Amino acid sequence: MGNKTKSELVAENSSLRARLAKLESQSPKRSLGKGTQFTKAMAERKRAQQALKDSEVRYRRLFETAKDGILLLNADTGQITDVNPFLVELLGYTRTEFLGKKLWEIGPFKDIAASQIAFRELQKKQYIRYDELPLETKNGRRSDVEFVSNVYQVNGHKVIQCNIRDITERVKAKDTIRKANQDLSLMVTELQKHEREMRLVNRMIDLLQTCKTVDEAHRVIALAAEELFPGQRGGLATMHASGQYLETVAWWGSEPLLESVFSLEDCWAMRRGQLHWVENPGTSVMCRHFVRQPETGYLCLPLVVQGETMGLFCLDAPAENSAEQSSSRNQLVVTIGEGIKVSLSNLKLRDILREQATRDPLTGLFNRRYLHDTLPRELNRALRHNAPMCLAMLDLDHFKHINDTFGHEAGDLLLRELGRALRDNVRKSDIVCRYGGEEFVLVLPDSRLEDGRKHLEKIRTQVKELPVRYGEQLLGTVTVSIGVAQSPEHGLTADDLLRAADEAMYAAKQAGRDCVVAYNNDRLSETG
Repeated sequence: MGNKTKSELVAENSSLRARLAKLESQSPKRSLGKGTQFTKAMAERKRAQQALKDSEVRYRRLFETAKDGILLLNADTGQITDVNPFLVELLGYTRTEFLGKKLWEIGPFKDIAASQIAFRELQKKQYIRYDELPLETKNGRRSDVEFVSNVYQVNGHKVIQCNIRDITERVKAKDTIRKANQDLSLMVTELQKHEREMRLVNRMIDLLQTCKTVDEAHRVIALAAEELFPGQRGGLATMHASGQYLETVAWWGSEPLLESVFSLEDCWAMRRGQLHWVENPGTSVMCRHFVRQPETGYLCLPLVVQGETMGLFCLDAPAENSAEQSSSRNQLVVTIGEGIKVSLSNLKLRDILREQATRDPLTGLFNRRYLHDTLPRELNRALRHNAPMCLAMLDLDHFKHINDTFGHEAGDLLLRELGRALRDNVRKSDIVCRYGGEEFVLVLPDSRLEDGRKHLEKIRTQVKELPVRYGEQLLGTVTVSIGVAQSPEHGLTADDLLRAADEAMYAAKQAGRDCVVAYNNDRLSETG
């Protein structure tokens, strides 16, 4: 079954404690006439006690292994009663330095007045949230966190739980974008002195700021350059992801100026890391990346943002060109290059932020948030086109044993390898997500249940044959339990379909693991 969240486990604990208290208060006195009733009551009480114990064990395990920091406080005094290992590591304070202290007595929360005000507000509203809170670790390093606190009851006493998520990298990326936009705004102010040209430049930059993809940005740049440099050939090339060569992504003029693909060594501007201006091709060193050599000169401008090379802007010179016109045109090209490189950098950083928000950092697969955003949309599309869709929930068998035997690094390695195997064995239209812990979800559009089962059975077999080596030792045979459900037969909503697949996966576990079980309303059918 799926992992429960901290809030779900807390609610479960409270419910079980209330149930146990009620049973204890209602337990009949043992007598000769009520022996059966007493026995039933005692059995029910034992079951409730065991359920409570199991729930507390699950909560403790989640508390100790959570990848977010967790603080537990006495709601009346503000004293810290517990802290999990992740927060100890994040802030650098020992567990002893936390326990028994009030929140504002700990270094990271040393703004006593603000912390006390927040504590009183939490006591009043029973919930407080800071989307971005700067904390200072014990060694003086700044760490930006997302801070959420709420109040709940445990054994009749109010307890405060503070969840602290490290968002330092996300904040850095946002700050980088903010700084890039500030640089862009300063540049726009400078451009306003050149009337017609600057009007065109401003319009180009405005369009670039609203572009959603790099392809849109390339089209905007080509159209703007056509207006800014009528009668001239030019092109924009960007760095390939490998960093080994450049690709021409936009061109303007009567014919292409740049080769479609060329080496960094072919361009003197890229070699030198600065503008390369050729006035007279007969007396200057020439770049080797042209489809046809310019006859009247040219300039190449490398596009570099904070040490990262984004690409190259290249433009040939008009037939009649004075020294003053060349200088003015060169300055205009530099100005345009500033706008282009910052915009391209913004798009890249935006993609990084989007990737961080929707990808699981360990496996590289989509995360639970992406699934919850995407699954309803996929369901609606399938229903609208009257097309079948399968959803599978997959759980790695005996994962805790692997962690306990080989360590968490081996467990992480196994999760990465499983993620790679899943990614390599699905169609482009399929969606693979890490749902949480060792659970994964596969969304298979345009797949009927029988076809989905066959495909999942193939995945199950390939995973079982997966040789996962940690250091010099093999981790043994890896098996998975898979439950699969189909829409619309087993659910019209994302929650219903996930629930059906989860029940089928649980049945696979009950059937001995290492199998595929399909949800079928009244019965569950098994393969494997």
